[in-house]
Amino acid sequence: EYMGFVILFFLLYLLILFYLLGTTADGFFCPQVEELADRLGLTPRVAGVTLLSLGNGAPDIFSGIAAIQAGQIDLVLGQVSGGGMFIVSVVVGGVLFTAGGIRTRFPVLRDMMMYLIIVAVILILIDQNALKLVTGVCLLTYYFIFVVVAYWSDKTLLRRMDSVKNTLSVEMIEPDNTTEVLNKEYRLSRVAHNFGTLLDHLSNQKDEITQQKTLKSYIATRCKQCLSWIEAPFTALRELTIINCAKDDWSVENESRIKATAAVLFTPVLIATWQGFLFEYVGPCPLAIILIACAIPFAAIFAATCPTDEPPHYSLFMILLGFFSAAIWVNLFANELVDLLSTIGRILSISEVVMGATVLAWGNCIGDLTSDILLAKNKREGTAITACFAGPMFNLLIGLGSGTIIKTISGPIQTRVETNVMISFSFLIGTVFLMLVIAFGVGKCSAKSGNRLPKVVAFILWFVYASYFFTMIIYEIVSKS
Repeated sequence: EYMGFVILFFLLYLLILFYLLGTTADGFFCPQVEELADRLGLTPRVAGVTLLSLGNGAPDIFSGIAAIQAGQIDLVLGQVSGGGMFIVSVVVGGVLFTAGGIRTRFPVLRDMMMYLIIVAVILILIDQNALKLVTGVCLLTYYFIFVVVAYWSDKTLLRRMDSVKNTLSVEMIEPDNTTEVLNKEYRLSRVAHNFGTLLDHLSNQKDEITQQKTLKSYIATRCKQCLSWIEAPFTALRELTIINCAKDDWSVENESRIKATAAVLFTPVLIATWQGFLFEYVGPCPLAIILIACAIPFAAIFAATCPTDEPPHYSLFMILLGFFSAAIWVNLFANELVDLLSTIGRILSISEVVMGATVLAWGNCIGDLTSDILLAKNKREGTAITACFAGPMFNLLIGLGSGTIIKTISGPIQTRVETNVMISFSFLIGTVFLMLVIAFGVGKCSAKSGNRLPKVVAFILWFVYASYFFTMIIYEIVSKS
């Protein structure tokens, strides 16, 4: 009798979880990643395809790992294939349409081919029930090879361009696309991975002349205010448990030192919550009280040795601790998100593959759509199109590889390939292959087209995604009947 209200409540809760997951990754996890990359002295290329990619893809990666640990491998496969389909069709199509076409350079073709290869390999592995410890290691190794190949090829391209830089235009000299992608997309904020930022984008349209857009702006602003009220207690808890020792964010007053000291004090409580033994007792005393009491001396030492105008000289250790705490928060929200999606799927009799390929994939890809289109509007379509392949490559290899290793340590992973999984991966492989064929075809006709993918390709990609979506839905309906 009340099932409709239950579903509505779950859907609202789902939106809130997407919002909290995105703001945690953007406001707390990503700054720690960027600061850690700076402190370790990583080059822009290495930082871009490693730590900054981790910050950018944190929600996807942690939700995938959480689903694998929960034994919901179909949800993960649906997420990686459905998310990949959304990005290489809807997002790439949006970039093409916004920019009026893109140039098909070697870095773009390279990323397309490597992404196509790994998707095909993963489909074979799950079909052979071969997700084992060695498989996870191989996936991580493949990503390492991808990083090396990208670095070497871009360095070679840089040398060639430098040798003829007086004859090339400034626009053609863009060898470091992948790094610029991850840095630029990262700075445009991973918070776009949630629906709150999409509403915020609508609320900035107040200067539009039509009454309809004014109403949209008003509704979006009110919704964003409600989300900010819901987020307020979580913001306080995150600031109390995540140490921020970034130089740029350090306040000259005592505020930063006080927050950092509180984080040292309460981080053990966060770790206990993550491991699920916060409310246990040691004799008559609650464990939380004992943890805080043990942390008091360390907090006192930190407060006494920390200057007010800059982070302490041992701040690298504190950044690592903050990185770990932020990762715990992302993992907590990701676990809750996966459990909620599983519950909704069971209530509505929707398979985990479809839930992962639609709801979870859409929620995690909203940011890619928003940020990449903004890049295309700013005449950075090369950067945006590279992001459409470098990002999913990282999420697929690191997320699935890490989750497989963690899960197989405790026991084997049993994968039974459903037909809808095969459909989803087949569409993804076919779409990337279609783009490669079109891109190479454009290269053959470069004298006429200027080596650019034309705008009309966007409509082809959107049609492919519509076909994919309706095929998945029709199969789900038929299989349940």
